[in-house]
Amino acid sequence: MKLEQIHIPVLLKEVLIYLNLKPGSVVFDGTLGGAGHTAEIFKAIAPTGKLIAVDHDSQAISTAARLFKDCQNIYFAKGNFADVKKIIKSFGIKNLDGFFLDIGLSSIQIDKSGRGFSYIRNEKLDMRMDEDNPLSAFIVVNEYDEEKLKEIFFKYGEEKYSSRIARNIVLFRKNKPVKTTGDLNEIIEKSIPLKEKFSKRGHPSKRIFQAIRIEVNKELENLEKAIDEGFEVLNKEGRMVIISYHSLEDRIVKNRFIQFTGKCTCPPGLPVCICGTKKLAEIITKKVVTPNKDELLNNRRAASAKLRAIEKL
Repeated sequence: MKLEQIHIPVLLKEVLIYLNLKPGSVVFDGTLGGAGHTAEIFKAIAPTGKLIAVDHDSQAISTAARLFKDCQNIYFAKGNFADVKKIIKSFGIKNLDGFFLDIGLSSIQIDKSGRGFSYIRNEKLDMRMDEDNPLSAFIVVNEYDEEKLKEIFFKYGEEKYSSRIARNIVLFRKNKPVKTTGDLNEIIEKSIPLKEKFSKRGHPSKRIFQAIRIEVNKELENLEKAIDEGFEVLNKEGRMVIISYHSLEDRIVKNRFIQFTGKCTCPPGLPVCICGTKKLAEIITKKVVTPNKDELLNNRRAASAKLRAIEKL
């Protein structure tokens, strides 16, 4: 395994601490990416542990397979991390000691995929994490009606100018399709008032690109399913560690983890609890964990990372 070819991942030390791995542990890494976390998890559970590493991207799988070609007990699967039970069953594994997700885009996806994940580069509108996905950003932008575009921009991007941007996209495509990220950037920038373009909101395209990417890849639905399935197959004292990068993801992780602790979800005012929740886990990150100053100096893309962890009872 050529470690010099593997990038340094976000919150690596914290991931290893909270996963609490031991030689012989069985771990699911649902977001292989550049294999940074994967390599260190593998070393922590060697020589008898088993690691299942999953990614949407066939290129990530083939690259990692080459890097780990001389390693035993590591299994690679191209697929969706939401299908935890199906994937581990295919390798004859029933339960896990550790479950890990780093659900941000990898640097490789942003910089080298050519799929239009970044508003900084002029690339074709795609945004598919899985190249076999029939839905692409091109289809969303060019075929969704104005009301649907407005809905996803507001829901997934929390963009206050959703209506104006959706309307201008529809006007643009009456003459020609929106083919590239450059086309989309141009529409978005013309839709934002001048005074907002240089505000603390950041680049005007950031929220819209996020919203389209979430819609294309069904990211929030998949995250919910992954948490539920992953928790179901965790062994007693098994740990789940998830790094998220925006408020919508973090809210899902936080709320799901709270539910596992047995906190009542009944509406306020009921005289007795009727939801029947049971305490199934303990939250071991009492406060959300974020990168320290040194890590932020070395990796500006880590700035929005948030780590949460639970242990199954």
